[in-house]
Amino acid sequence: MNYVLRSLDEDDLPELAALISQVSIEPMSLSQLNDWHKCQLKGHIRRCQVAVDAAGQIIGYNLLQHEAWEEEGLFYVEVIVKPAWQGQGVGRCLYDDVFTAVHTVGGKRLKGDVRDDWPEWLRFAQNRGFSIRRHLFESMIELSAFDESPFAGLVKAVEATGIRFFSLADVGDNEATRRKLHAINVTAVTDIPGSDGAFPSFEEFNQMFNTASWFRPEGQILAAAGDEYVGLAAVGYFAETNSMYNMITGVLPAYRGRKIAQALKLLTIRYARACNAATIRTSNDSENAPMLAINRKLGYRPKPGTYLLQKDLF
Repeated sequence: MNYVLRSLDEDDLPELAALISQVSIEPMSLSQLNDWHKCQLKGHIRRCQVAVDAAGQIIGYNLLQHEAWEEEGLFYVEVIVKPAWQGQGVGRCLYDDVFTAVHTVGGKRLKGDVRDDWPEWLRFAQNRGFSIRRHLFESMIELSAFDESPFAGLVKAVEATGIRFFSLADVGDNEATRRKLHAINVTAVTDIPGSDGAFPSFEEFNQMFNTASWFRPEGQILAAAGDEYVGLAAVGYFAETNSMYNMITGVLPAYRGRKIAQALKLLTIRYARACNAATIRTSNDSENAPMLAINRKLGYRPKPGTYLLQKDLF
């Protein structure tokens, strides 16, 4: 075997970011990977090994990770191999290594994801007992070509029904407003089709925001009826790719059907354009028909998506 496995260290991050960007739908910036490496919350379990060739270059990696807010025994598994080294047993070696490790940390169920346009990756996972749990669709807008004219008056029309739109920056980024932001995030995320109901505590949520290079209070766009937060669209800015990502959009059930979500989405696009970002992307579950319809109306164009996978160990 002309490669070895060893633990990931901080000096590997630039090379690992480049490798992940080669094979993933979303480019991985060094700042994103640094955020991930630094953010080790209490109760989290993380193990990452890299495969390096004779010259010391990274040719693949594996990850085993458990988030503190997830069910006991649930672990995320990822295996990535540099394209030039695929088909030579590196992926099998990396997977065998992580599968051995999962038994030492009490793993009961594994989850992972693969691109939906690379069937060989799906076969690799299925041959190891994983099955498709959900299908996520990625989509993107090239902001230089976005035409807002079909949506003229949309935000004002929704505001005329008693809804206010504002950002976290507008109301002050402090503990009280972040707690309200956390609460609407919990509702929005756990209401997504396929959600298992798991979400970080406020303390974990707050710590992640404090360490995330993508976070800007202006990108947390909210809708309120009176003092109640009734909708959210959260956008992150990634400077190295000059891109925005719409991470979540949601509206409380009692306020749906009033075009609040569409207005929130439009406001994220306006914000992205104000930042001179080149693109804005998002991801939606295949069963989230209302949000997919809004995206199509706004001009989001489909990109390769992701299969979410699962494997029960017991």
